Amino acid sequence: MNDEKTLSEVNQESQAIWNQNAEFWDDYMGEGGSFQRQLIGPATERLLNLQAGERVLDVACGNGAFSRRMAALGAQVVAADFSEKFLERARARTTEHGDRIEYRLVDATDEAQLLALGERQFEAAVCTMALMDMPAIDPLFSALSRLLKPGGRFVFSTMHPCFNSNGPEKVIEENDWGGELITTCYLKVSRYIRPERWTGLGVIGQPAPQYYFHRPLHELLGACFRAGFLLDGLEEPTFNSPEGARRPFSWENFSEIPPVLVARMRMMK
Repeated sequence: MNDEKTLSEVNQESQAIWNQNAEFWDDYMGEGGSFQRQLIGPATERLLNLQAGERVLDVACGNGAFSRRMAALGAQVVAADFSEKFLERARARTTEHGDRIEYRLVDATDEAQLLALGERQFEAAVCTMALMDMPAIDPLFSALSRLLKPGGRFVFSTMHPCFNSNGPEKVIEENDWGGELITTCYLKVSRYIRPERWTGLGVIGQPAPQYYFHRPLHELLGACFRAGFLLDGLEEPTFNSPEGARRPFSWENFSEIPPVLVARMRMMK
């Protein structure tokens, strides 16, 4: 990673940034934006295949939108985040199934804090669009290998490492082809293999830019494999049509390119 700061310093800065952005993000996202409703949520639910009564850990739960969804499906959820402000908003939004959700202040880069949740207590775990926000992911996977019951599964979603976490340039071209105007949307990708750290906007207008951490697939999945997980499910959801796209360069217009990756890892029995 391109840094002079220690991972601990970056993580502390990231925590402060998310506390600063939490209220804005919660007001903007509510119970989930278009990415969550159309891409991430459906794919995660398919791969997770929740069963009523299962105990699930929601890592980096944010405002708790997916925790509440899992509770509505009958799961018992421990929802963890390192932002006190996000957890305040999550608790305030939990008006139903409150007996099925326990919100906890936990840093997902701290293995000891994670393990304090209880070893072999969870049938499943999820992490929705947060791995790319973490300066280190090995502590999380190492902890999950002990938090999950044998055969337990972990479903995560992240910005697609090949197309959406490595500074791609979005391009739109219009051509007259036989009297018909054809619009083509594509990406120009100039770097991928090297892990990188940068700051950017998750939502236009948010108070402070957040940290992003690009990891190529071998780095991302390698952390899973080192912890004893096997990959047994993968989806690359795309938007079906540009209807409702807010901006010309919105991902809704790039229907042939997946902006996110959703994977299911399973503990070896």
